[in-house]
Amino acid sequence: MAPLVTVVITTYNQEHYIRKAIDSVLAQKTDFDFEIYITEDCGTDGTRAILQEYAARYPGRIRLNLRQQNVGISRNWYEGLCAAKGEFVCTLEGDDWWRDESKLQKQADFLRAHPEYLAVSHTLLLTDDAGRTYGTLPDDKRILNADATMPLFLRGVTYSCTACMVRNIFKTPDPARAAYVTANRSIADFALCMLYLDGGRVFVMDEAMSAYRVSGGDAAHQNYNTRASAVKKYADFLDVVLASKTYFGRRYPFTRCLLAGTFYPLIDRVKYGGLGPFLKEMGRLPAAAKLALPFYFAGRCFGLVWNKFFGKKEARA
Repeated sequence: MAPLVTVVITTYNQEHYIRKAIDSVLAQKTDFDFEIYITEDCGTDGTRAILQEYAARYPGRIRLNLRQQNVGISRNWYEGLCAAKGEFVCTLEGDDWWRDESKLQKQADFLRAHPEYLAVSHTLLLTDDAGRTYGTLPDDKRILNADATMPLFLRGVTYSCTACMVRNIFKTPDPARAAYVTANRSIADFALCMLYLDGGRVFVMDEAMSAYRVSGGDAAHQNYNTRASAVKKYADFLDVVLASKTYFGRRYPFTRCLLAGTFYPLIDRVKYGGLGPFLKEMGRLPAAAKLALPFYFAGRCFGLVWNKFFGKKEARA
């Protein structure tokens, strides 16, 4: 009998963290069966040996995919989802962990009680190796204990894809979907968030049931956000948004999304340097976004000044 839930753990060079991630899943208290599928992206540290140790200890619970060559975050993540046997599937990155032993139970109960929902997410506690915390995300009250929506998402009000439990929509092969999710080697979450919102309703619980590690303890164990340069992250962002534009066609407007994703990175490059390479990447913006950028930029700057003196601080979307 297939398990109700498959937990997909993706990992690469995370020997310092992977035990905590796996243990937090094994500690889950549920009234249903769940499996753990761990897909390792051909790292160079001791992560693989640790995975083999756990698989030997839990042969009926843990399945491994030990790759022979590195394929990147997006493909490793997507193919892990496609390998899930459960009716529901959720993900965990190998340097993060779950803080609530009832996380799976709460999310599965929600989906069983609300068949009209495709997925249920929750907030994340931002933390580092020293145990310092930096608040929770998402923090926009419009989607806390409420639905995430496509219009808000395309304005920069995002929810956590890695915190989602989603109905298993990946059992049927779909080459177009696979090409879309893996269009950028490093970023799959934007595409998956889009697919979930396009496919049904997504609820966001205001409970920080997972911890998100903002950085690793040494240069070899940094995550994407600390390892990638600002220009590289912006280039990746353009890749996934433009791939979304191709995949969904005229179904959704992406101009405002591109402008919102350009605004703060552009300001940062003006303040901290690296403007030349950034402007080069901006050359990839579609014509409509380029035409709208001066007006959008002026409006956002005016809004920041106004809020500074007369209103509340604007969130960094």
